[in-house]
Amino acid sequence: MSFAVETELLRKQAKEWGQRRDDVDAVNKEIATSVGMGYKFGVLAGSNGVEEAYNLWSNCMQDSLEDASISFNYLSVALTSTADNYDASDQTAALSVKELDKVLEESDYHE
Repeated sequence: MSFAVETELLRKQAKEWGQRRDDVDAVNKEIATSVGMGYKFGVLAGSNGVEEAYNLWSNCMQDSLEDASISFNYLSVALTSTADNYDASDQTAALSVKELDKVLEESDYHE
């Protein structure tokens, strides 16, 4: 008896995380032109702290999106690598199991 890891499901999830990375990168690209542009709210808003608050918020959002992109990319690469490693070990294990089954079949082993 042997088991198999569902490597195609790992690869499917890797693609999903890769797509999430692409989605986050697209959002980050969209907001990039307005990050740190709090001064555009005008003098009155600036004198009431809106400029600083917006700049802080937009920079934090951009940092979060960049971190998400890095994390999602890592997950995608790690899942693909894990699937590749399992496929390689499954091939080896499958050969070994076949050989072991052959040993049992050729013996007087009682099931």
